[in-house]
Amino acid sequence: MSARRLTCGLAAWTLVCALACGAVKRAFSLREDRMNPRAVVASVWDKGELVGRAVVAQVGARGGALDAAMAAHPAATLVYESVVAEGPVIAYPDAALSLSFVPGRDGASATLDGRTEYVTPDDLLARQAYDKELQWPAIGLSAGVDVPLLWALFSDRFGVSVHDLVARSRIGRIRVVRSIPSEPAERVITADAMTDEDVRKGALGAALFLARGVDAEGRFRYLIDAPSNRTLAGYDWPRHAGATYYLAQVAALSGDTQMGWAALRAAGWMREHAMAKCGAALCIGSERVVDVGSTALAILAFVEIARTKLDPGYALVVPGLTTFIRGQQRSNGDFMHQYDRETQSAVDIQLIYYTGEAALALSRAHALLGDPRDLESASRALEYLVGPGWSFFGSRYYFGEEHWTCQAMDDMWDRAPNRAALDFCLRWHAFGRTVQYAAGDTPYDAEGAYGFGPLTTPRLTPAASRSEAALATLDAARKAGIPRAELLPLETQIRRSLAMLLRHQFRPGPRHLLADLAAVEGAMPATEVDWQLRIDFAQHTGGALLRGLDRSRQALQSPSP
Repeated sequence: MSARRLTCGLAAWTLVCALACGAVKRAFSLREDRMNPRAVVASVWDKGELVGRAVVAQVGARGGALDAAMAAHPAATLVYESVVAEGPVIAYPDAALSLSFVPGRDGASATLDGRTEYVTPDDLLARQAYDKELQWPAIGLSAGVDVPLLWALFSDRFGVSVHDLVARSRIGRIRVVRSIPSEPAERVITADAMTDEDVRKGALGAALFLARGVDAEGRFRYLIDAPSNRTLAGYDWPRHAGATYYLAQVAALSGDTQMGWAALRAAGWMREHAMAKCGAALCIGSERVVDVGSTALAILAFVEIARTKLDPGYALVVPGLTTFIRGQQRSNGDFMHQYDRETQSAVDIQLIYYTGEAALALSRAHALLGDPRDLESASRALEYLVGPGWSFFGSRYYFGEEHWTCQAMDDMWDRAPNRAALDFCLRWHAFGRTVQYAAGDTPYDAEGAYGFGPLTTPRLTPAASRSEAALATLDAARKAGIPRAELLPLETQIRRSLAMLLRHQFRPGPRHLLADLAAVEGAMPATEVDWQLRIDFAQHTGGALLRGLDRSRQALQSPSP
């Protein structure tokens, strides 16, 4: 093909795409008119349950049905959702319909036989219906409104079958603005307005949430559905160990007795029920095949408990665990990440995070006990992580999740400084700034989060774990004498992420949509619309906030829960 024909073809393709995009925008974009809402949906919510609803003339209006609902539920909250825009959707196939709504911002309207009913964003949030229709587990992405649930809600409102609705109704998209007259406007925490007190409360709140979830035996409420406060199935030893580690940190800094006891119960459960023999060494895991990550994070927890004198006796079990980790190390500094307890042999497989976790754990163990083998092994692991582990074409322009690597680099700086590792971490965070959302980049409250485009709801925990690493990198860079002017972009990056985390932390959260505010206060959701609360979400958020505290000016002291 000649250059002229290729140029003409590309020009034609560009023109067709531009026209198609313009046509789609003209047909489906919403034009908001906040001064003249098309309808105002008034809803009465009591502990996450919808107990009354009416369409009213304006915000603040009441009616017989609403008054009756408020009288029957004195503690209920009256919420107004003003429909400020409405537009069409593609109703078929279901995948197209599910992707027609901006999560947390858009609801739906349906008209049948001249009657219109609404399913609002609050309806969908209460049932956790966003980002549920299409799932890509391999890359951790999900998108789309739960279409069967959407039709079921309309079926209930109209009192007709879903089949009739699909066949005869006209469905559309609505954009709403929520207002709750009974609640004062909350202060918005931005990077510029964030205070030490905001950070202190956030760090403490995350720890208190974890402490409340530790039962008498020492198990956490691992996964919670926030709207209903139901405990969901599942458990995970690395995350149990990580949450224990964070509890021990805050218990020591705050002097909170109840939090200290929660940390010790969680550590005791792990020691009694998950500590096993792996050859001649000790490891953590209850299955036939155990992983290095569980043992590494357990070391962090046990070292912290011993170091802070919560229970110095935990230092006695650390050498058996570090022996196992060192025995898994390969000649190149990396680790074999699994071990088969039945065959008593290492499984030479590499999984995300585990080498960085092992490096940090060995460094912390060395700081506590002084075994030079631990520092030597940690140093070799760090050299691998920032060297051969990223030796491929384009490695300076592509980075994975390295938050444990940079924490290990900082932790070893006073004993085994590694300038190549510091350079690696500074470049990783520079890369992170290119994919960190600014205000207006997405329809979501995502300034400070990380992602690749506006179409998916940003996950919140990556901002927390990257902030833990960024703060560690900042500490090491200061020790290395790097001028503050060069570090200002990193400081700004950190503040934006911490402010975003505080905005989304349940403090106490969307009050009217939660069954039990006290049970989930301080927790961190997965995303702005996915309110499953997992213990590591709170752990990483709290860890970032804790590192962000200027403890020379702000203590963590607080009354017990």
